Amino acid sequence: MSNSRQRRHFGMTLTQLIVLGCLALAAIGTIFGSFIFISSSTAPGGVSIFPTDSPTSPSELTNVPDQAGAPGGPSTIPSVVSSEQIPANWKRYTGTIIELSVPPQFESVDAETERQARIQRYRNQGLTLLADRLENGSFDYRFWFNFPQPETVIYDTHIVVKTDILPTLTLDEYIDQAYGDELQGFQVVDQENITIENLQAQRVLLEANLNDQVIAVADYVITDEVNLWIISASSSREEFYSWLPDFDRVARSFRPLY
Repeated sequence: MSNSRQRRHFGMTLTQLIVLGCLALAAIGTIFGSFIFISSSTAPGGVSIFPTDSPTSPSELTNVPDQAGAPGGPSTIPSVVSSEQIPANWKRYTGTIIELSVPPQFESVDAETERQARIQRYRNQGLTLLADRLENGSFDYRFWFNFPQPETVIYDTHIVVKTDILPTLTLDEYIDQAYGDELQGFQVVDQENITIENLQAQRVLLEANLNDQVIAVADYVITDEVNLWIISASSSREEFYSWLPDFDRVARSFRPLY
């Protein structure tokens, strides 16, 4: 056989075999590099760290209440805000044994005078349920704050602080009685245990449809196991959940002076 004729391996010359080997190594490197890139583009658990056009997940929709419909509450009710610093421009009000802060837009009025005026006003408007709630009961009204709104507004935004002696052995027992089946016209849409100044407390959210006027109320029920305080903040349901974080801060600012 001639020396100029190359020996064949697997039917190929040595040169052809070397070229094929180089191409195979290049392909393996490409595949391995792609694997490294894909692995580095995901967080632990395989979640992509690059922006995507995927729909917003339910967890990203928290604190976005559904304002439409009749009483029943928003689809996601915000939890009570944490103990955040009260804004510097809020006004501090001090009573005989309690104090709290409210947003500067709210005006303080005489609580008992306002209560009597509202009893008459609600009766004239046919809102008997509200009139009866204000007229009955043994609460002592300590503070009343109104948010200025036009006279055409049927149910305005306001904050009331009232007190009594806890009539039950525990706060839970009182909540069960006061916000149970006898709560005529109102529907409890959320309850949450909280702590205010080391005192036991609950935030109770309620709604009611009064002559096609849907209102919402946040009652912050607070006790030292002897005294009972209720910070009741309310407005039309349309505006209520926008106000709720500020209502929470008002409650968080509450402090007994003893």
